[in-house]
Amino acid sequence: MFVVLPERRVGLVKHGENCIYVSSYSRAWLRLFPQHGPGPKHTRAIVLEPWQGALVRLHPMNFVRGCIESDGCRHRRIVNGKDYPAYSFDNRSEDILTLFTWACGLIGIRGRRAKASTISIARRADVATLDAALEEPAFRPWGSLAEAVAFLGLTASHGLS
Repeated sequence: MFVVLPERRVGLVKHGENCIYVSSYSRAWLRLFPQHGPGPKHTRAIVLEPWQGALVRLHPMNFVRGCIESDGCRHRRIVNGKDYPAYSFDNRSEDILTLFTWACGLIGIRGRRAKASTISIARRADVATLDAALEEPAFRPWGSLAEAVAFLGLTASHGLS
């Protein structure tokens, strides 16, 4: 946020052991992220801007990971009495489901429709790929941020709590 809109303040507040609230207020965010707007996501078009699509093409696993961490899960499937791991991604927006499926395809993962709002990933190789990618935390909530905050010139006495 600081890099994109350096004139705006970025608020960082530690909330519990594994959570940091990050906030920045600007009308420019709506121009940078046009997917955000009034009303439910599933009632409006969700289309990536060219720069967003380029980022997803460069880092598709990060996009897939974010989708699974926000609207998905790892679960067990019981087939003929045997227990198999699988992943599911659920969203009511057809556009978001399409973007998720596209990003999965970029990394060679095949998702299938389990129902109208759910993509299921159950092939062993695909589950293993996701397990390996999701094994490491996406970010270390406070440790790495505490080190990185130095470039902002912030300390605990300057609003970092």
